[in-house]
Amino acid sequence: MKITKEAFGRFTEYVLSNPTTGETVNILPELGGIIRKMVFRKNENLFNVIVCADTDEQLIQQMAAYPSAHLFPWGNRVRNGRYYFEGDTYQLPINEVALHNAIHGFVAFANFEVIEEISTDTEASIILRYQYKGNYFGYPFPFVLEITNTLSAEKGFTLTYSIKNAGTKTMPMVLGWHPYFKIEGETADDWRIDFPAIEQSIPDEQLISVETKSVDFSEGIILDGQDLNAVFAVKPAEKVEAVLHSIQKDVSLTLWQEGLKGQFSFIVVYIPEARNCVAIEPMTGNTNAFNSGDGLLTLSAGETYQVSCGVTLS
Repeated sequence: MKITKEAFGRFTEYVLSNPTTGETVNILPELGGIIRKMVFRKNENLFNVIVCADTDEQLIQQMAAYPSAHLFPWGNRVRNGRYYFEGDTYQLPINEVALHNAIHGFVAFANFEVIEEISTDTEASIILRYQYKGNYFGYPFPFVLEITNTLSAEKGFTLTYSIKNAGTKTMPMVLGWHPYFKIEGETADDWRIDFPAIEQSIPDEQLISVETKSVDFSEGIILDGQDLNAVFAVKPAEKVEAVLHSIQKDVSLTLWQEGLKGQFSFIVVYIPEARNCVAIEPMTGNTNAFNSGDGLLTLSAGETYQVSCGVTLS
């Protein structure tokens, strides 16, 4: 397994690769550790399963869609950017102006440091680090976020998040990842998705979850004609799997997430208007968890939290 560096316009891209199979994962540490490209092999065919930009200019133009971004210290939305925590009120900047929300945290396009590169016969990994001193308006809770990206010859791709509370007070947090997946040559109308959802959140006019309904997707969902954009609570398990199937190409893409209580207990499924992909997003909390408490995690001073998710193709 190999780790190489390549120019991606004005940025440096790290490429994890398996020279034997042609599988690769392309990562941009300077742009939030975005995973720009992910190529897997099935039989004799290679599939790029991530939808993202082909040039740095395209990527900058697409930032509002948060392609493959890591969402922290909150995922999804905080209503009106305001939240209450341990007796204090905080006001975050409104970065979703049309709906008057704070959305997706502030590390999505931050400059991460590459602190370690590891390659063996079977795996290639890079570890990224972002150190936050508590200076973002409305979030005075210092932390250290490390993201380990691993391409394995046997296990596909794995993301492991490690978060340390570097401050003196308990910090609230929600973590998520925002990938858009595809099976090349097809659209969402060609696919079926299976995942163990037990509840679907119903949003209001600000796209904030206000109620839930029970759902049963044990038979899967044919996406043809479906207009999905929802947060789902999933049945707790050590490994929760969402599987995107292409019947025509006999290809299945699996997003797995550690899904016990306090881990990735939610998943967002969203089909963009172009229908050329589907976002399948592991989340530790629901929309507006900073106020509702639904999936909100808290980390004591000096404490470290860790959770993983990953992608395979079969």
